[in-house]
Amino acid sequence: MSVNVFSWRAILRHDVIVALTILISAPAQSKEPQVKTFLDGIYRHYLGSSVGEGKGIALTSSKIVREYFMMGLASLIIEDRAIETKYGERPVLDGDPFMGRRGWDISNLAIEVKEIGVFKAIGTVTFTDNGKPEKILVELQRSNKDWRIVDITWESGSLRDAFRRKAAYKGENLPH
Repeated sequence: MSVNVFSWRAILRHDVIVALTILISAPAQSKEPQVKTFLDGIYRHYLGSSVGEGKGIALTSSKIVREYFMMGLASLIIEDRAIETKYGERPVLDGDPFMGRRGWDISNLAIEVKEIGVFKAIGTVTFTDNGKPEKILVELQRSNKDWRIVDITWESGSLRDAFRRKAAYKGENLPH
């Protein structure tokens, strides 16, 4: 009885291809829930009223800011918060960066995530604020195993654009 070497090689090659396909597709399947979990972890703090149970997330330290935002944007937020205390200037962010305003009364929260390549995603956060339907777009980027926010777009504009306007007014360059 002889063994056909070519058929064993074909079986091994097939098994290797199947294993590689599973490994390559596994991160793509598990990525979306991680992004959604990240956004859920943020926006569930905003359910309810800003003067009640929906207090939001207090960005009280540089470490906390860097847990949510990519390095360049985190630096802008940290510097902006320091400006008000150091120089008495009015900060760019006059409200909560996740909401784009100071007050809210949120219900009917829903989050959808669309992947854009391997390391980017767009989160669409919809909710009712004081009886009015609202939508926020959150641009995200993967940083190692974690996700960070690159920009947030509210009805009134975007977080990055707010800093761009200030930089243009002062003749400065923004970090990327």
